[in-house]
Amino acid sequence: MAAIPQNEQTLHRFISVLCSPLSIVQYVLTKRDALIYKPPGELIPVQDACLHAHVMGKGEHTVILEAGMGGSSLDWALVQPELSLYAKVVSYDRAGLGWSGSSSQPESATCRKYVRELRELLKAMDCKPPYILVGHSYGGMIVRCFAGEYPDEVEGLLLVDAVHESRYLTDEMSNRRKQQREANRRQYKLGYLLAPAGIPRLLRRPVGGRRLPAAIQKNASSLGYRKSAYRAAYAELLCAEESALQLKKAEPLSSKLPITVLSAGNPDEEWQQGQQRLARLTPNVQHITEEDPRHSIPIHKPETVVKYVTELLNTL
Repeated sequence: MAAIPQNEQTLHRFISVLCSPLSIVQYVLTKRDALIYKPPGELIPVQDACLHAHVMGKGEHTVILEAGMGGSSLDWALVQPELSLYAKVVSYDRAGLGWSGSSSQPESATCRKYVRELRELLKAMDCKPPYILVGHSYGGMIVRCFAGEYPDEVEGLLLVDAVHESRYLTDEMSNRRKQQREANRRQYKLGYLLAPAGIPRLLRRPVGGRRLPAAIQKNASSLGYRKSAYRAAYAELLCAEESALQLKKAEPLSSKLPITVLSAGNPDEEWQQGQQRLARLTPNVQHITEEDPRHSIPIHKPETVVKYVTELLNTL
């Protein structure tokens, strides 16, 4: 099972001690941010973490929003209020991200683990299935895993420029993609190692999205500077291939499940191939490609996400 290597964990602690003055400043600033930026939702204990969940709206149907790798509930800040006019909408933060507490088991940051924690969270909130699941980027893998393992609990699926599992499978990667993965790994590793000393804060490189409107971005950045956010995001990346294998070995999705694949107009050929493979998950897939090439559709084109979720709602 992929995990943060022991030598990197040791180096992480060593840097924290070696740079103790900076570590103290980082600690104080993190505490200050926690007082300024309060969670909009509830903190709910599940398994080995305390997860933050934000609920808006009400209605016959429940929509669950799943952010991309290293993302948080704030990635849906422009989508959730509009969607809540039509249904009960839940956004949440995976362990270590957003306002959620850290997991004691980062070595198991896989899609399957996230699905189990999400089900426990929904049960604790008394949000009864079936659900419409909306997953952006890496979050698309999580919602597909959920729909595969618990088909009776899902009534619709929207994949928002979602990742196909082949992107994380070494045997299916091009050399260019392998180089890209290694570059991402170095970047995430550096952030994980230097986060206790607050270096990413000095460089203004928070975990998660950096393209939100200014007022929301200040909140998101404060959460993204936490050392737990770097730890969680790095663990997700290291466990991504295991998550991809979980999906590859999973049972096919039901042909009766309404699925919409919403793709950005990304000109990258490998990304387009992944979107085409998602469009062939079942015979019951609607595939839409936006002209806008930007990946963060929930931020840049929130009205498009709302449109296709409401279309799914209208088919039920």
